[in-house]
Amino acid sequence: MVEEGEPVSTGIMKEYREFFARVMESGDEDRIRLAAVFYDWINDSMKETEDAAERAFMFRSIFAMAKRLLDSRLGGDRLSRIGLIISNLRSRQDSRDALFTAEYLKLQLFEDCGLDTGETDWELVDKYLEHWAEASSREEFEITYYKRGEEGKIVADESRVAEAGPAFFRHCSAECVEWFYSMMLKPIDYTPGSLVELDRVIDAYWPKELFKDVEMEDGENTYSTILLRLVLMTGSYLGEVLVRNLGGKWEKAEPSGWHILLKESSINVFHIAEESLRGPSRFHDAFKLAEKISTPEV
Repeated sequence: MVEEGEPVSTGIMKEYREFFARVMESGDEDRIRLAAVFYDWINDSMKETEDAAERAFMFRSIFAMAKRLLDSRLGGDRLSRIGLIISNLRSRQDSRDALFTAEYLKLQLFEDCGLDTGETDWELVDKYLEHWAEASSREEFEITYYKRGEEGKIVADESRVAEAGPAFFRHCSAECVEWFYSMMLKPIDYTPGSLVELDRVIDAYWPKELFKDVEMEDGENTYSTILLRLVLMTGSYLGEVLVRNLGGKWEKAEPSGWHILLKESSINVFHIAEESLRGPSRFHDAFKLAEKISTPEV
């Protein structure tokens, strides 16, 4: 059980207790069963993790996922299948890896299927849940994406994350938007002003001192995995803001990799993201500089 005095629970313990109490008192058996899965996951992850910062990350992230799904329009058998999927993932992965994997399912449901919008594609929801229920029972798990084809049929989206590129970065930027939504932060919406909020959240809540000397290439290091994930999410988000507001284009160049091309200038959005997660956040400053580049001289 998470204790009141632990730094991990600062600011959200009251909400955590009230939320699970509300679900348990709802009488909705499917929601209660799924809530119990998340409740156990949170408590187990607290026991597995010794580092306070990682406990905070796990606690807030798992709770955010639970709240997002349990407050959604999902019900009945769909909730039961999600509970099975999470149990399968946890039986094969540690809590952190299971969280990162399950985040993809959550993003697919809310981003691809339009869950909790007036145009939810319920057939696509069931297609994803069917795939995940089967795939999560295997030792080797593969994340598959679907979309509506030209004739309106559900087909595999082979280009989504086959390799790094614009489609993958749009996916990562959507993860960033979903991260803010699920953490109950002020929503971000690809506007220049949203970068001010991104800077504020990173400077206020991100434990930068823990990541100053972390190498992202170290796959065995927990902090390395978390840092790489956040660099991809926030760098892609900055890139998409530049694409949508200033007409930038994703371009691959060696040896620096993917960047945003704006007129004749190259903007390394992932370098900006890495620097912002290690020191003062400068996403909005980067946009203002890019804006000067894109504005014709009078």
